[in-house]
Amino acid sequence: MEYYANFPAGTGVRPDVWAREKEAAGWHGICASDHFWVGGTRYPHVFVAATQMACATSRIRITTSFCNNLFRSPVEFAQAALSLQAASEGRFEAGLGAGWSRDEIDAMGAEYPDGPTRVSRYVEALKIVAHLLRTGQCEFAGQHYRLADVTDRPPALIASAGGPRALREVTPLVERVEIKASARATRGGQLDLAIMPSVTEDEVRDQIARVRAVDPDIPIGIFILTAVGDDPATRQLQSVIARGYLSRFMGEPGPVAEALGGLGALGIDRVQLTELVPGSHDRLAPHLFATHGE
Repeated sequence: MEYYANFPAGTGVRPDVWAREKEAAGWHGICASDHFWVGGTRYPHVFVAATQMACATSRIRITTSFCNNLFRSPVEFAQAALSLQAASEGRFEAGLGAGWSRDEIDAMGAEYPDGPTRVSRYVEALKIVAHLLRTGQCEFAGQHYRLADVTDRPPALIASAGGPRALREVTPLVERVEIKASARATRGGQLDLAIMPSVTEDEVRDQIARVRAVDPDIPIGIFILTAVGDDPATRQLQSVIARGYLSRFMGEPGPVAEALGGLGALGIDRVQLTELVPGSHDRLAPHLFATHGE
């Protein structure tokens, strides 16, 4: 099992310092998310943060989790991915997502597409990016994108998806799929914690089965929101998510680590962990990694 830590935006820590600490602690990979803000938390630019991480480390893998397809052209994403692959000396994986936060799109003066349109646009963007990364060329005419024929070992292309259509259509286009167990909680354009208790293990198994039906051999990861410790913030989150499948990834570090390890039995080989409570990565790491710095 691989464990990836997602950069804790809004905590004041520098991406390069944080990345060095995670490499020393034994994490397999680190992530930079692509937001302007979520709630009151402001985020650094995803490509700048990922470059800082790449230049500060030498072994740990780095990915974008996930670049927002509503923010920029897929051509720009491919250009940045190739640059990050060079900066990291081959340790980068190019994560591209459909985008979900309505507030950010409204604030930048753009139109927030409905669900089917977001998926269609996402699938087209993945086709463009895949061609650019794998061949250095792409001529495309779709419903949402048109470009004329416009690099080295390309980075792996990763998709993040949770709904049936997205899982079906993005799986053939990428080298890895990350399923979103909490996808229904962001479908309305913002994170709705009230929906998360309704997520079941059967739902996660179904997401995995849908990917496997398209490609039996593709690596599958999972996105997990976690809160680890015995503190008021973690206990509050546990009470909100109580009894739901995702509640097993919140609480004391030992049981959470055990629950994460159990994901391997479902066919998951990588877990991307985003902190809901600062410090969760550090409290969890000793229970995930037997030795550090290897």
